Parts: sequence; C-alpha cells; structure tokens
Amino acid sequence: MEQTTDNTSAANGKENIAAYRERVVAAICQAKDKDGNARYNEEEARELSQELSDEDLAFGMDYNTPEEVAELLIDSGLA
Repeated sequence: MEQTTDNTSAANGKENIAAYRERVVAAICQAKDKDGNARYNEEEARELSQELSDEDLAFGMDYNTPEEVAELLIDSGLA
C-alpha cells in the first residue's frame, strides 16, 4: 500500500476546502429576498464566503453542511 506524502495530503485538503467553499458560494447564491429575487450575485457570494478562512472552513467541514455555513454567513450581517 502506498503512503501519501504530506504534500499530497495538503493538496487534497486544499482541493476539498476549495470544493466545499464552492458549495457554500452556490448556497449563498440560492438565497432569495422577500420578493423572491436573488439576494447575492456570484461575486458578492464569493466575497461573503471569504469572511471565513480556509482553516475556519476545514475545522467546520465535518460538522456543518455548506448550506448551514451559507446561512450563518447570510445571517451574520457582514454583507
């Protein structure tokens, strides 16, 4: 059985975090206002997702769905 190196593990971790962040961005883009209009465009959703560092996301990935993280960010009032 082949062992992975620290660099390979780190690269896979970064890819997982990037994919998770993309799912958070997609969930933010799905948020609607009271009239049914999108609350955020993709650029705004990306900016809002950047409020959490990769380390923050990595820590919470096992405990929170991307949709839950998106809701937390939307409700935070940061944007």
